[in-house]
Amino acid sequence: MTVLLDAYALIAYLRDEPAAPIVQRLLWDGQLAMSSVQLAEVVDRMERVYGVASDEIEVAVSALGIEVVVADYPVGAQAGRLRARHYSPTGRTLSLADSFCAATAVIGEMTMATADPILLTVAESEGCQILRLPGSA
Repeated sequence: MTVLLDAYALIAYLRDEPAAPIVQRLLWDGQLAMSSVQLAEVVDRMERVYGVASDEIEVAVSALGIEVVVADYPVGAQAGRLRARHYSPTGRTLSLADSFCAATAVIGEMTMATADPILLTVAESEGCQILRLPGSA
């Protein structure tokens, strides 16, 4: 079973937040993936919010052996459909990045690991298997 990490999950691991032990176990078990869009979000957030140099983040992430799934045409189109369905009509604020995460999980039939309540709701409504992570500190 491949587990797809959202950006929160990897950031929680890198910052040793409450979800870190679960992500560590997933790393030991292997078969982890992350959308290239979520990787961009991790690099952005770690540098912009937490002040970690992007090259340090890239080295750390590449050493973890996480498969990075490229956001191709089918994933992009599915992400757009998901955001259109779940953004305004439901009152949720599904980010474009999270719509790519959900689309990657749907198309790849992966289990999604996240603590994001909006992303969890969308993933469940789309039939994804989910792994609920504890929220950040």
